[in-house]
Amino acid sequence: MDISVFVFKINNYYLLMWEDFSMFWDKRLLIRFVCLSFLLCLFSSCSSIQRMAIGAGSDLLYEASTSLEEENNWETFRQGVPGNLKLMEVLLSAKPEDEKLLVNLARGYAGYAFGINETLYLKDLYPEKKDYSVHREQAIVNYSKALKFGLRFLKLRGISQKDLNTNMRKKDGIKSLLDNNLSDSSHHLTGALFTGYSLAGLINLYGKDKMALAGQLPVAKGLFDWVCGKDRNISHGACDIFYGGYEVSKPFGNRDKAAGIFKKFFKENPHNWLGRMVYTQYFIMEGGEEEDWQKQKLFMKKAEKLFQDKLKWMPGYKNHKVFENPNLGFYQAIALKRYSILNEIVEKNKDDIF
Repeated sequence: MDISVFVFKINNYYLLMWEDFSMFWDKRLLIRFVCLSFLLCLFSSCSSIQRMAIGAGSDLLYEASTSLEEENNWETFRQGVPGNLKLMEVLLSAKPEDEKLLVNLARGYAGYAFGINETLYLKDLYPEKKDYSVHREQAIVNYSKALKFGLRFLKLRGISQKDLNTNMRKKDGIKSLLDNNLSDSSHHLTGALFTGYSLAGLINLYGKDKMALAGQLPVAKGLFDWVCGKDRNISHGACDIFYGGYEVSKPFGNRDKAAGIFKKFFKENPHNWLGRMVYTQYFIMEGGEEEDWQKQKLFMKKAEKLFQDKLKWMPGYKNHKVFENPNLGFYQAIALKRYSILNEIVEKNKDDIF
């Protein structure tokens, strides 16, 4: 569902207007009315009204953005999210120091790069990496956008890129820097998390092509270490997914340690299937572990059946326990999309991969 939300504060009352693109009734008049109201506020000569409206809107958008995790249709997310991100960029242009808008944009672009662009990039990565991939390029562009918004957020909190580079060379330097400038609030943790993840994503995609960028890996890990030290379970196990992938892909990484991290994740987050597909990509596909692939395939086939039963209405359907947490919807959708792509690749290139 693609929903745009506009909030205006008038004499201590809030006027909330929704535009629901999934509704089938005449939308044209509603769209014109909403856009006109928004533009009248945005381009008002009174900057206090403008900033007040956007401030209220950014708070609501930040709180509502977590509901995107409930979107269990990968294709809907792929088509719907870019428009919402552009709307937030328009809002940000009128209030460029809004922390929550910056954090939302960092999270949104990083999530799109990982969930959409990198998922499609799997087709160009196996069984043999292609010299050029439009999906890789789009992932790089979107991670770059996310990183720029994340760094802007940190700069508002008194942390410059130079500060990060200087402190990454010191023991606990990044941790101390963040402790002194950030709080334990949700949007501060989220901002640091997706700044670090965007940087790590860029380093991973560029690989040996940009060795200077690879030197920034301690910054990315330092940001993760700080966030995960505050909330180990943030984003439904993002810490273990990062650390498992980090351990298996870094030079002289410890595969046994990585396997232990992933297996711990499977046990503690049994319904977040995304970790299994990250494990499959970095541990099984890269290591040629055919027996382990068959185990993951069996698990994902069962998960796929449950997921399809949930998506397609049938009388008498009862929600399965794996869907008790609706915020796992998008993570499950990404996992199944990745499984579908990887399974097709393995079926066609089994001898080359294993």
